[in-house]
Amino acid sequence: MSLSGPLIWLGILQAVIYLLFIRAIDLYEREPLRYVVPVFIWGFAVATTISLVFNTLAALTFEAIVTKQVAGFLTAVFVAPVVEESTKGLALLIIFVVAYLASRSRRLIEFAGVMDGIVYGSAVGFGFALAEDILYGMQYGAETFLVRRILGGFAHAAFTSLTGIGIGLIPFIHNRAMRIFPPLFGLLGAIFLHAIFNFLATTLGPVAYVFMFVVVLTYLVIIILWLAFERRTIRGELRGEVEDGLISPEEYALLPTFFRRTGYYLRLIFSGRLGAWTRARRVHSAAVDLAFAKRLARRWPTPSREERVRALRQKIVDVRAAAAPQPSL
Repeated sequence: MSLSGPLIWLGILQAVIYLLFIRAIDLYEREPLRYVVPVFIWGFAVATTISLVFNTLAALTFEAIVTKQVAGFLTAVFVAPVVEESTKGLALLIIFVVAYLASRSRRLIEFAGVMDGIVYGSAVGFGFALAEDILYGMQYGAETFLVRRILGGFAHAAFTSLTGIGIGLIPFIHNRAMRIFPPLFGLLGAIFLHAIFNFLATTLGPVAYVFMFVVVLTYLVIIILWLAFERRTIRGELRGEVEDGLISPEEYALLPTFFRRTGYYLRLIFSGRLGAWTRARRVHSAAVDLAFAKRLARRWPTPSREERVRALRQKIVDVRAAAAPQPSL
């Protein structure tokens, strides 16, 4: 059965659903789509194109020395993981720099932490996997496309998420000279995971998907632990802001709990208070940013981090002031 247009669109829909799902899991600091979508497109178009060129050159080089079967094995296990994870990781590094430069004037960090790394790593991985599966489907048929989409949809996302985690940890490293190591170790980990998966896929077939299932379960545990850390940070760092009157006790009760906060937003929307909903989201977003900024400034104080804390406090004050009724003249 040949690969049809509707089947490709179904694969695209699946990738978009996966992307929105991963982004939604980031309960406290959801990443802007203006950064997430370009990373996805890079994975789909740029990373696959570069990887296809280098993987093909490697396979042709190996075929001049060994059999085609051995050349395919060597390319899959020793070349493809390095090339593909490097090209996908480059997108994460670029978006980290772009996000940092774009948000520096606001004293914010858009790409920071484990969850952000998983979101961006998954985004580029979903884009790459979609393009790769389409290419395999065109070469080997719709059955291959469906199997790869159903069983391996999270594989590339899981690999590159390690690189994303490494980059996301950069703001938490106080020593500038040491900041290169988390991204480097993340990239090496991504390459290693990818190589193991390709080795199992070429030698033991379905066992590779069992390995991938274990990896995804491990990520699930990491996500749960990181969200618990974020929730604890919000509660701990904002307690003083309640005492100072910047955050109300009602807001303090809402902020660490995603479902209560979402329910509050829905009540505002359904009651027609769209302005109050917009202001609440802005205040709550700034308050969450403030909690993480305070933690960084407290543990590793620098003038820029302390200025970030002051800027976020002022932002909350400004949003509230803009909503206050103006006295009549």
